[in-house]
Amino acid sequence: MANSKYSSTRETTNLARVARIILGPCTDVLCDVLKKEIPPLTLSQKVKTYLANLPKRKPPPITKEQERTILNGNYSDFDITLLFFLLRNISNISPHAKQWGNEPISSDRSVSANIERIRLIRNKYGHCTDISISDTDFYKKVLEISSIIQDLEKYLGTSSVYQDAVVEIGNCCMDPEQESKYIKELVDLNKQIKDISVLYKRDSLRWEEDDKVFLETHNFPVMLDQVRNQPYVTFVGAPGSGKTATARHIALKLQKEGYEICPVKEINKIEDYCNRNIPQVFVIDDVLGIFGLNEHELYMINKYSERLRDLINPKTKTLMTCREAVFKNEMISECILVKPENVVNLQSRENSLNDDDKQNLLQTDLHKEE
Repeated sequence: MANSKYSSTRETTNLARVARIILGPCTDVLCDVLKKEIPPLTLSQKVKTYLANLPKRKPPPITKEQERTILNGNYSDFDITLLFFLLRNISNISPHAKQWGNEPISSDRSVSANIERIRLIRNKYGHCTDISISDTDFYKKVLEISSIIQDLEKYLGTSSVYQDAVVEIGNCCMDPEQESKYIKELVDLNKQIKDISVLYKRDSLRWEEDDKVFLETHNFPVMLDQVRNQPYVTFVGAPGSGKTATARHIALKLQKEGYEICPVKEINKIEDYCNRNIPQVFVIDDVLGIFGLNEHELYMINKYSERLRDLINPKTKTLMTCREAVFKNEMISECILVKPENVVNLQSRENSLNDDDKQNLLQTDLHKEE
């Protein structure tokens, strides 16, 4: 008997149908695109070459389990997340006008734009907390998915097998146990994101404890306004200047306004965890390296620059920190991080501590000693 949480209604049936379409035709058409671009016999070697060329100290972009799945060579075992990674990084498909990882322009019907749309649909319903979809939203979504699949089948030069499958799923009979099965599968797609959210909350609780002794300096309101007015800001300063503490303090302020704090180690993780439904504040420490410029990190910033400028949720912010010595490296002179409106230099004249700040800090230190 189906779990009562998934009791059948017309609206839960709609969600179950969408889940089945995502797990079925959407995934299968991406498999066929990958087969067209990269024959199964050559995929494993291409992935090995790609991973071998990554910097040695960088964690791999895919898990060992995903590597084993690739090695098996059975494309039907690949999920949308893995398919998107392979199509983006291993195939020769050109990025769409807004670049990989970003929501495409509505008029862009390129292959990469439609691949991107499937990823976004999967993420939308992976984040979804409501286990139902209204009839109106369901019909709109089915039309959207049908259009995407139609474009991809034209590219493949095949029949309308996946379009037909969407129509069939949209109209076939589904019993309550089937509904429960597909809804649970869709919810499980997002289990990793939910686990990450638990870690985020744990980090933010630790930040709150550290933040009890944070002192807002005379120019802090200006820094906060800069964050409110920009999609991303980098806090620059010498070790011990308060870069991380300032970024976290602002993130905690935004959390009180309804933002979700998302500490990440790499900029490419933003597109994995971004949520169009709620504003978020991503926080990345030492975004360009710790003791010196990490050229791979710079490459990643340039590769994902559009993600910083144009997030899915327009309210979402990205706060980064960078040591001043790293920030002065000539190699980053063309990087989007150096734009004056997106930089807070904690050692600049306007942000340097004045006499009142120093006195307040002294008083804070004295209280801590007591």
